[in-house]
Amino acid sequence: MPKIIKDLENKIFNSAIDLFGEYGYKKVDMKLIAKKVGIAVGTLYNYYPNKKELYIDVFKKSWQETFYKLDSIINEKSDIKEKIRKYIDTLYNEILRRKGLGGELIKENVFRDDEKDELLYVKRDLLKKIEGLIKEVKEDIGLKLEDGMESRLAETIFILILKIMLEHPDEKEKNIKFIIELIECTYGK
Repeated sequence: MPKIIKDLENKIFNSAIDLFGEYGYKKVDMKLIAKKVGIAVGTLYNYYPNKKELYIDVFKKSWQETFYKLDSIINEKSDIKEKIRKYIDTLYNEILRRKGLGGELIKENVFRDDEKDELLYVKRDLLKKIEGLIKEVKEDIGLKLEDGMESRLAETIFILILKIMLEHPDEKEKNIKFIIELIECTYGK
């Protein structure tokens, strides 16, 4: 009789996100994931036909949770400066939580061009969400930013979060404070 493992899909998801985050896509294989979960490789293949499908599923699901959190902040009826602080704090912590999976959004060659679309929609959505917040700030309190430059600021904020995490990994609070203060420098007309 086969062994029944409670909440196996969640265990696969969490193990995969840990391994992909720590080692990156190329260094992780199905055998390593199965070992971490404590199942046979064949059992893992019953859930996912290959590593790419598992990776894409983990990647998309993990970012969907983040998008929900970010949308909740945008929809709050609070001061725009407080929204910015919460937004940056949440985005930083979500990227940190998924370890290296945030960085995969700026890598260019994880998959072939025809396979990247699955991942690029996440990047586009995330940048659109950041850009939407920037536009809200611009309307509410003004920004020292030429019209049409919102997308560049959104890209800069995202890349800055990823880079500052790498350069100062043990200074989370300082990193978040710096990013927020840098954004505040753009306030005004």
